Amino acid sequence: MKKILFHILMFSLMCSIQISTYGCENDSESNNGNPIQNNGAEQFPPSNDYKINARILGLDLGFGGISACADVIIIKDSQLIEDAIVIVNSDTIGYEFGSYQTTLLTADNYQLTIFHDGNTIASGNAKLPSNIPEITNLDSGDIHASGSDLLVEWTSVDSITAWQVISIKNNENDYESKLLTINTLNHIIPGENFTNGNEYNIQVNAINGLHFGDDEALGDPDVGYEIDGPSGYFIGLNQSNPITIYINENFNN
Repeated sequence: MKKILFHILMFSLMCSIQISTYGCENDSESNNGNPIQNNGAEQFPPSNDYKINARILGLDLGFGGISACADVIIIKDSQLIEDAIVIVNSDTIGYEFGSYQTTLLTADNYQLTIFHDGNTIASGNAKLPSNIPEITNLDSGDIHASGSDLLVEWTSVDSITAWQVISIKNNENDYESKLLTINTLNHIIPGENFTNGNEYNIQVNAINGLHFGDDEALGDPDVGYEIDGPSGYFIGLNQSNPITIYINENFNN
């Protein structure tokens, strides 16, 4: 799979979360079907030809609480699979808008099992970060100078394994950082990504399941990251509310 930008059309669009999907070289090696430990996500050599990207997404309820939804994309032979049985905890998830998606009861752990053509094709476990991160040094409506670097700072949350910073222009990821270490609370988006007259939504992803150095998982991995059976990944993800900035070449930061 090449870059995929996942737009989750969940009922009221509350479950719309975007995450980078670029790839890099993978230095991990097979371990005769056993999980591979590389000080990062648990990696499983695939036992079938499916590619599955599965996420539990945290939703900000607006009063300090978090709800959750599931988003699962299943591909085999370059075709979307629409007739699998996808179960998270006790909920069977229906297929619509190109993925299996539903809201979920909040839980400490989310167990995923997927069946297709009478076979179990995937299993895994994921958990959500403790809270929704918040960008602290920017406000929506800020004007930023064209071609100028942008510093992004955010609040810490617990139960994460990596951070990622993204910039969205015209509903597409325009900039995607690599996965950042858990003690990172700021990141600079290079100024070359900001062109005059455009607006950008800046967001921070708090991730549980992928670690610094696991960037290949977001591209076209040849192993399963925290998911046993297919290649792909199973993660928990909370995303900050978007901060919209406007670019003006005549503005001095």
